[in-house]
Amino acid sequence: MAKVTMTLTVKVAWWVRPYLYGLVLMSRLTGLEPDLDKVEAVVLKGLRVRP
Repeated sequence: MAKVTMTLTVKVAWWVRPYLYGLVLMSRLTGLEPDLDKVEAVVLKGLRVRP
């Protein structure tokens, strides 16, 4: 059987990590949980996947 190799390149925008750190900080300060659907939508805007 043939072996298939696939390489993906994922690039993360510069602002994604600071956004997540800020989100965690505010969540801990307020004791509230973030809306994960909204967080996912924002983070996906900062990701680029290329084959």
